[in-house]
Amino acid sequence: MIGRRRAPCWVLAIALVLQHAETLSTTTLTAPKPASTAVQQLGEFNVAQLQEYEGLRGRFDRDKILGFLAKRPWTVAGRLAYVSRVFLDTKNAWESQESLPEDQRTRGAMLNAAMAGLGPVSVKVGQTLSQRPDLVGEEACEALKSLQTKNRPFSNAAALQSVAVEFKLNSTANVAPNIGGLPAKECLFASFSEEPAAAASLGQVYKARTHDNREVAVKVQRPDALRTVAIDYTCFAVVWKLIERWWSFQRKLKGEGPFDNGDIGDVVDTVADGLFDELDYDLEALNADRFRESLDFLGFVDVPTFLPELSTNRVLTTEWIRGAHLEALSVKDGALMTQLAVEACTASLVLTGYVHADPHEGNLMLREDGKVVFLDFGLMSGVDGYIMESFAQGIRACLAEDYESLARAFQDVGFLTTPLQFRENPKQAYELYDTPGGLDQFANELREAMATTEGGTSRFGALAEVLNGKLSKRWKMFTPPYCLLLIRTFLTLEGIAAQVDPDFNIYEMALPFALRRSLAPSSKEGVETLRKSLLTDDDRIKWDALLALIGDEPSEEVIDDGKPKAEADMSAALTAVVGSSSGAALRKAIRDVDAADLAARLVSRSGRDVRRRAALSVAGAMEKALLPRRRKVSHVEEESVVSLNAQSAKGLRRASSPASRRLRHRQKRWQRRVVAHLIRSHVARQIRSGRRGLFALAKLSYLGVRIMVGGMLQFLWVALLRGMERIMPGFPRRPAAA
Repeated sequence: MIGRRRAPCWVLAIALVLQHAETLSTTTLTAPKPASTAVQQLGEFNVAQLQEYEGLRGRFDRDKILGFLAKRPWTVAGRLAYVSRVFLDTKNAWESQESLPEDQRTRGAMLNAAMAGLGPVSVKVGQTLSQRPDLVGEEACEALKSLQTKNRPFSNAAALQSVAVEFKLNSTANVAPNIGGLPAKECLFASFSEEPAAAASLGQVYKARTHDNREVAVKVQRPDALRTVAIDYTCFAVVWKLIERWWSFQRKLKGEGPFDNGDIGDVVDTVADGLFDELDYDLEALNADRFRESLDFLGFVDVPTFLPELSTNRVLTTEWIRGAHLEALSVKDGALMTQLAVEACTASLVLTGYVHADPHEGNLMLREDGKVVFLDFGLMSGVDGYIMESFAQGIRACLAEDYESLARAFQDVGFLTTPLQFRENPKQAYELYDTPGGLDQFANELREAMATTEGGTSRFGALAEVLNGKLSKRWKMFTPPYCLLLIRTFLTLEGIAAQVDPDFNIYEMALPFALRRSLAPSSKEGVETLRKSLLTDDDRIKWDALLALIGDEPSEEVIDDGKPKAEADMSAALTAVVGSSSGAALRKAIRDVDAADLAARLVSRSGRDVRRRAALSVAGAMEKALLPRRRKVSHVEEESVVSLNAQSAKGLRRASSPASRRLRHRQKRWQRRVVAHLIRSHVARQIRSGRRGLFALAKLSYLGVRIMVGGMLQFLWVALLRGMERIMPGFPRRPAAA
């Protein structure tokens, strides 16, 4: 008999691990009462079997889940055995077809089917890998891409019955007239598609129409999603616990002390926490509204409108988006969507602190009005203010190849231990490396590793490879649990962007938002860092820091507004910050600066570059206001392959919203007011300070006249060239290089 057979030792090990988890001995879980609707089957799903798991629904509770499944070791063992068997079969099949011509291989379809069949956790992994050909190869990526929108669906009968149960309908015939033939007044929807429009990891989407003639998307959760996620999480927790105990035993035998696993257990819990949030459609609706509001200032980001009257915890109804995914877009529109999505996510990371953690191709659409629409808000990530500032510092450091600052950013966010721990080779134990030059040594090794890694200063994936594959062998590092979803976000985005432009530099695209965060710190540490980076202890300007902040020496390569790229980024950041509520630290630094010292610097030889930039800005403003715009064909329109960079971004036409236009108008208005107030306060202070102050005012007045004259001369030169272009088409605006 089954009940008398001897359990294998590995099943007993699983039971032992579960029974000895923290606080599990006192954890109890009562199965919920059966639903009032007398349903025994939801299509192919047994309701009684699934119902006992309903007590786990809600916020992720580690002890409750492990305590519940500790009483079901055979369930966990069976799942582990099945996953292991599928993995080995797929691995063997993949390797067996290595020598076959590509047109004869079927292993891609087998890999896709295997990942889809293993359930939501496996599908999430597959969706991320499908954007990373640099990690798994082109063939595997192509095979996994359909997991983004075309997962293995569950039956339509189960979906219709789920809708009927959730809304307490008499039968599935009451879902829509085309389903059961009943009059429209007796049905929930006016129409309901007979097949799903898309199948995701945790549910599938149907197209429907409401009685007031609105097209909507109805997402129905898989009936077994909760059970599968709970069991898969337990499998991960058990496997990790067994590995941890085995490694601890090995280290004890070698006399190396206890095993320090860092926070891998917390990482597993973080992933599970996100998946449990995805099962709560009420929470998803709230997340969508919060995400839309957080990025409303951009003007080109939107989310589907939620219909609460047609939604429950397991059925979510939103407006139907008229748009297209990346695969259906032209090169031009694909570049637009990718650019906007990257900008939105980087703004989320360093400005708003509320990040979409699942931005794969299936969750991004370009709407007919030119806005990028994000879908699926079950998996989100929050970022604290100080962490946002550290990320902004890291982005700027990557672009500047300032590895000392990048090393400090790693330590601030928790990738590096404090104090540092180091070992000469992987066979040795880590030792404290609390010396003044420790971080400098790490920075030097980081510099060497980045220089020898392809895409080291342009790809986020390359940075992850450097940290995990090279430096972690000598330096003790952790991946903070809060970073896990952020890493997923940017690995996924980078994979999408690489399809449009293989040379895409994610740090360059993130720079404008990183500058804004650097100028608008919210933490005490960030405020102090900003002030120290701009002013000395006696409030004199740090000239080298100022020059580094506005970029390299001006060049002839300019963008639409007549400013060099770095200056354009800084100008936009200053405009957005100086008059905003988050710009208090910047305004205080500007107010406290020693104006006399600044005036002396500006009129000296070292101020030449700053004066030239200012004159170019004046000329650009006059050109924009007084001369007709020159018609230009953007790079996106004239090329079949698009380059995603800061300059091409200017050629992309962005949508805007009334809220974003009002915000920009307020920013400019407050910027003028704040600048006027700061000038008045400095003038008053210089007058009160006597002769030195009056001399400083004279210098600044002379400087202003000089910049205005220089700007006017530059404008006249541009106007003359414009006239020559009209008289002599093809006349070069700038002399050819010698």
